[in-house]
Amino acid sequence: MDPSVARQRLLQQHDALRRQLRAACEVAARVRAGTAGAAELTGFVRALKAGFVEHNQLEETWLGPLLRDTDSYGEVRIARMLGEHVEEHFAFVSFLDRPADQVTAGLDDFAEEIEAHMDAEERTFLHPAVLRDDLVVADTTGG
Repeated sequence: MDPSVARQRLLQQHDALRRQLRAACEVAARVRAGTAGAAELTGFVRALKAGFVEHNQLEETWLGPLLRDTDSYGEVRIARMLGEHVEEHFAFVSFLDRPADQVTAGLDDFAEEIEAHMDAEERTFLHPAVLRDDLVVADTTGG
């Protein structure tokens, strides 16, 4: 797969995950207001968890080989990505395993952390200067 295609697909997944996060946060707000039940939020959280697991697996499958070939920092980027995914998965499961009232109360803060994680990925692993189809960069210094 071309790096630009993988990048585009992963960014589309980020957008979809952000929409899922916003929807879950909206339901959590309704649960806190007493206009929705915790069972409704449970369905959103379950779908969100499945989406993140699938996304992380695709990132690791696609980005491992692509990052390895980008430049001398490829292996460092891969190690960082894998380490962050382990931490993220632990945090995700730990948060979602809490009682429903705690998930409802903390979902907005949790969503903010996940969005910050995706923003950081987009500035690093998924940046167009890193994931590009042309691995040879022309000398732009004029000499």
